[in-house]
Amino acid sequence: MIILRLVAATGGTFDILHRGHKVLLSAALQYDDTIIGLCSDEFVFRRGKYITHKYDVRLQNLTSFIQYKFPDVQYTILQLDDDFGPAVLKSSVNVLVCSEETAHMGDILNNMRLERQLPAVEIVVVPMVRGSDGTRISTSRIRDKIIDKDGNKILSCG
Repeated sequence: MIILRLVAATGGTFDILHRGHKVLLSAALQYDDTIIGLCSDEFVFRRGKYITHKYDVRLQNLTSFIQYKFPDVQYTILQLDDDFGPAVLKSSVNVLVCSEETAHMGDILNNMRLERQLPAVEIVVVPMVRGSDGTRISTSRIRDKIIDKDGNKILSCG
C-alpha cells in the first residue's frame, strides 16, 4: 500500500505579517508538510518593492507565528531568490497554495514542472482577505497607516 503525503508550497515577502498572510499560511499549513518560500531582500529589491523589515526579522516573525498557531505542523522555510525556488520543482511537492493575486503563477509552475517531466501540482487559491473598508488587506496599506494588520481602518486625528 502506498501512502501519499501531501506536501504544499507557498511563498511571499511577509514583510508586515497581517491577517491576509495568516489566512494564506493557515491554508498551506493544513497539509502533511509545507514548504514556505520567504523572499530574500535582494529578490524583493529586484522586483522594485519596498520592505520595512530585513529578511532575518521577517523570518523570525514568520517562524514565531507558525510555532505559536501551529505548534505540531511539519514545515520548512526556504529563502527565495526567484519566483519559485528549487523546492517546487521537486516531485514531492504536490500542492501550490497561492492568493487570488498570484494564482496565475500556478500555470507557470505547472508548465515548468511539465518541462522537467514532473506531475502538475494542484493549485489551491485562497481568496484575498478584505478589510473593514471592503478593500483587500495589503502591507502597503498598513505601512501607509490606512488600515491595521487586521484590516481595520485607521482613523486619522485632525
